[in-house]
Amino acid sequence: MSIQLRKSYKGILSMTHQNKPLWLPLATFMVLLFCTTSITCAQTAPDIAEKALAATVYLEMQDSNGKILGFGSGFFVKPNLIATNYHVIAGAASGTAKLVGKRNTYEIEGFTATSTYDDLVLLKVSVPGINPLPLGNSDAVKIGETVYVAGNPKGLEGTFSDGIISGRHGGYAKERIQMTAPISPGSSGGPVLNKKGEVIGVSYIIVEDRQNRNFAIPSLYLKTLLALSGTVTPLPQGNHSISAETYFARGNTKADLGQHFAVIKDFDKAIQLEPDYAEAYYNRGLAKYYLGQYVAAIKDYDKAIQLEPDYAEAYSNRGLAKAELGQYVAAIRDYDKAVQLKPNLAEAYNNRGVAKGKLHQYLAAIRDYDKAIQLKPDYAEAYLNRGVAKGKLRQYLAAIKDYDEGLQLEPNYAEVYINRGVAKAELGQYVAAIKDYDEGLQLKPDLAEAYYNRGLAKAGLERYSAAISDYNKAIQLEPNYAEAYFNRGVAKAELGQYVAAIRDYDKAVQLKPNLAEAYYNRGLAKDHLGQYLAAISDYDKAIRLELNYADVYINRGAAKAELGQYVAAIKDFDKAIQLKPDYAKAYSNRGAAKASLNRTSEAKQDFQTALRLAEKADDESLKTQIEEVLRYFRLTIVD
Repeated sequence: MSIQLRKSYKGILSMTHQNKPLWLPLATFMVLLFCTTSITCAQTAPDIAEKALAATVYLEMQDSNGKILGFGSGFFVKPNLIATNYHVIAGAASGTAKLVGKRNTYEIEGFTATSTYDDLVLLKVSVPGINPLPLGNSDAVKIGETVYVAGNPKGLEGTFSDGIISGRHGGYAKERIQMTAPISPGSSGGPVLNKKGEVIGVSYIIVEDRQNRNFAIPSLYLKTLLALSGTVTPLPQGNHSISAETYFARGNTKADLGQHFAVIKDFDKAIQLEPDYAEAYYNRGLAKYYLGQYVAAIKDYDKAIQLEPDYAEAYSNRGLAKAELGQYVAAIRDYDKAVQLKPNLAEAYNNRGVAKGKLHQYLAAIRDYDKAIQLKPDYAEAYLNRGVAKGKLRQYLAAIKDYDEGLQLEPNYAEVYINRGVAKAELGQYVAAIKDYDEGLQLKPDLAEAYYNRGLAKAGLERYSAAISDYNKAIQLEPNYAEAYFNRGVAKAELGQYVAAIRDYDKAVQLKPNLAEAYYNRGLAKDHLGQYLAAISDYDKAIRLELNYADVYINRGAAKAELGQYVAAIKDFDKAIQLKPDYAKAYSNRGAAKASLNRTSEAKQDFQTALRLAEKADDESLKTQIEEVLRYFRLTIVD
């Protein structure tokens, strides 16, 4: 499932059948090469990157108590002067600047000029040996022209990306230059450069038509600010100077770094200052979603929709939160409304498909995934989810094709490897499945489901000890993983470790009291230990839980026969035959029970039927056993 994201919430959070949110990384790179080209001529990207990153800083601002208030990027425009966004420093009492690849931090002495209207500020920072970046002519920038964005965000040592100018916009705080070059989390305030290595703008993210847009504040405004630069003024302290938009921008920057509790506080302040701020409610809801606070998230989406009734993304995200609460029908209604308002919202179709899948409406889900992929051909999550739906319909080959496509789009998508492995395992391709699980675990070493499924594949190859090791790891990662306990019990039973197997089945039914298979298998283990009454009790429980398998009845019947309860045993064998008319073993066991009651003629008939079915199934072992039983009772085989 996917979320439409606002401002700095870049990437896509997808709901897959593993319910794991995914962040799509931005394409960034850092280059450190010696540059000899004159800045007045076109330069190579590595030339521009080296000079830009050498002058770009990470800014961290603190309040009067030394608590981190905000952060962003900036760059030197004069030997001791840094340009950045004003919202980065708003309300701060102090701050530091740090260069790419350097350990030292430098105190911000104050500011020399500000423009809250243009969201720009010049900071005084004394750093020796800096080569400032030259300012270019933003008026000369043309649509389609290549640009580069540099940043030095928190947790990343320099980012550098490229793109093109895609538009010029006026009317929103004067002119803004739109571009396709991605802005890394925390890189707002960094330089945007042309092919000559000149700064033509300051990077900035805004919301337009409820989508993240990457913009540059034109260098023309920065030149104007430089002309007004004067004496150093201490940083403004206190919150009185911070606008709702500043808190909103600050919250989004923290969201990019996963600081969701801090994000909520910033959006709280934005809403306090501007109670009708729909986007702030929307983004606060998203932060609460990431923290698992689904009910609170829904309330924020409700408010956003109340303020803006045509807010398609809010409907889609509200549906996502409802789905996390298991309210799939209500979620589908929200997705319906989202696609009604915005028919090209691919994420809403994908989300609706997941909700329908949870309701076992797999064909309808596939149609939604088809639509999502039609709208967004590189939508890896939709391929993954469509593959899962096809797998539920036992269309394993078709599912594998979707997983292949997903991996072609995103080669490091661990969940796709895992699900492809599941499909291959269903086809009996256990070795190939294990290879996929290995790949998935290499990408995500803490993915319990991958260890669990790899254990299943190893068990399919009768590598029970290796399977147990994988189940152990799955349980270590998820201590309440009932299925892992259950299958570890199965593997131990295959190794004859029945007492240990029973302990695992005990834990499985403690965690999932309605896990019928665990009761059945625990009964089998007790059977092997001669605990027939206890085994029968487990078979009874499995049957009450509607485990309507012939094997359950035949094994309960066998346990009853061991206790001399032949009449009751025959009733269970009758039920097994009713469920599986060609079950040779059921006829053989019923024949043995009837023989024990001296119902020789009926027994002979059952053994003859069992022998015929065993021959038909080419079951030589059972055939031999039946022939021996017939000889033992001195019955005649009739052709």
